[in-house]
Amino acid sequence: MLVAASARAPEDLYGLPLEEFTPARDALAKELRAAGRKDEAAEVKSLRKPTAAAWALNRAARDHPEAVERLRAAGADLRAAQQEAMSGDAGRMREASRVLSDEIDRVAELAAAALRAAGRPVSAAQQEKLAATLRTAAIDDAAGDALARGVLVDDLEATGFSLLGAPSGDASAPARRPAPKPTMDGEGARSLPGAERPTRKPAASKEQLEAVEAARRELRRCEAEAEMAATKARRRAERAEAALHRAAEAQREADEARAAAEEAAGEAESARRAAAEAADRLTAAEAALPS
Repeated sequence: MLVAASARAPEDLYGLPLEEFTPARDALAKELRAAGRKDEAAEVKSLRKPTAAAWALNRAARDHPEAVERLRAAGADLRAAQQEAMSGDAGRMREASRVLSDEIDRVAELAAAALRAAGRPVSAAQQEKLAATLRTAAIDDAAGDALARGVLVDDLEATGFSLLGAPSGDASAPARRPAPKPTMDGEGARSLPGAERPTRKPAASKEQLEAVEAARRELRRCEAEAEMAATKARRRAERAEAALHRAAEAQREADEARAAAEEAAGEAESARRAAAEAADRLTAAEAALPS
């Protein structure tokens, strides 16, 4: 049932069954216009129907808010681990990535259950959309807020490891470490304590030092990205292995059933032959009786 027009009403639309969204939205906009609230009516009328994946995630978030809280906490921990990796310590990346993958799987399964309960198919492509959207919501505050409120409209695409960092100029971006400065002797050459240089080498330029530091950051970024990709591949391999195990078990049961059926067929044939022999003996015995 549609709630009364209020500040909460537009958000409540995203908690309705998917097929009810458009008629409920239009009805709410009509009520607002009738009440003289034309600007609000126009805003409500412009609301877009969520995709099936977004709707399912909204349902999961509304029904299981604690699961979304755990997802966002895991995303925050991964962001912290990433900042540590960018500073040269990637020790927590593997575990943080694993925990986030587990939380993504849990919420994705809740959303898939909502789709199935609504009679909607959950294809492999749909599962990928759920996972990609959750991955983005876990590491992006705006997307995470939308998920927590249950008002997602579109599927979100994780654009890769860059999503884990803040945009250029953002206050939440990890601080850039200054390029190391060489110590200089009186003549401008870099001094080497405890040794004398046979020849002087020109001091590195600011551009060269910045290029070296940029290369180091890029190496750390690539290493962290490779770690995340390896974790994702490992989880997929585990799921594939489990599927193969289930298939092998089903094949074994089918083979056992086939063998049992063949054995039963042999026993039935033996029983038919025994019955025929018994019938022959009965006929012979009856013929031997005196007339």
